[in-house]
Amino acid sequence: MTTKQSNRLNMAKTLRQFFSAEQAKYAGNNPVTVRISELNTIVDHLDSLVAIQTIDTTANTGLKADARSLMINLTVAYANTAADYFDDKDSPLSKQLTTSKSKINGLTGVEAKIYCNRLYNVVNDHIGNLSPDYVTASETSQWLAAINNFDAKAYDAGVSIDTSQNATQDLKAEFKKLGTCLQKLDRLMKKYDILNPSLYGNYKISRKTADLGIRHNEIPSQN
Repeated sequence: MTTKQSNRLNMAKTLRQFFSAEQAKYAGNNPVTVRISELNTIVDHLDSLVAIQTIDTTANTGLKADARSLMINLTVAYANTAADYFDDKDSPLSKQLTTSKSKINGLTGVEAKIYCNRLYNVVNDHIGNLSPDYVTASETSQWLAAINNFDAKAYDAGVSIDTSQNATQDLKAEFKKLGTCLQKLDRLMKKYDILNPSLYGNYKISRKTADLGIRHNEIPSQN
């Protein structure tokens, strides 16, 4: 949700609180009551969509982090184990395969994937020369699967991303409904500028969309 949307939702919630506190003053005005009910429904829908968007985005971020962590852990484990084997053989591969988590963590997602894949290829190309006491074919398969899984989680549009994007589009549509509802409420409340200036004044305070996410939590009580 954008800052503008967050501000507008905060305003709508403040307006809902205002109408709940002042309902005795507009009781019997059916058109206003209908619009307020519509406002409440829209606010509930917006809250639900924001929750979906937040949960799905967080879940997708978590999946990426988990996939990256597994890829790095297996790369460090198997590359260094192979490095130790080749070190005993006085092979330049030992230095090439020696790595650390801190080194890979300092890389971007793309760089980390390329680097881990490169080390995997070195080990896999020499798997026939490696003692299974160090790295087995099964372990290299697990390693490759982790690299491919990270690649999919980091760059493919998965279900979580799709769901989050759908929620984002639904938010736009619901905010459009909110705008229409507020315009109608503005028209209906104008009569109270004459009939009850105090009520109308507080309505205007609640109706104001605050900048930088500031919201009016308390409505001054004027009888």
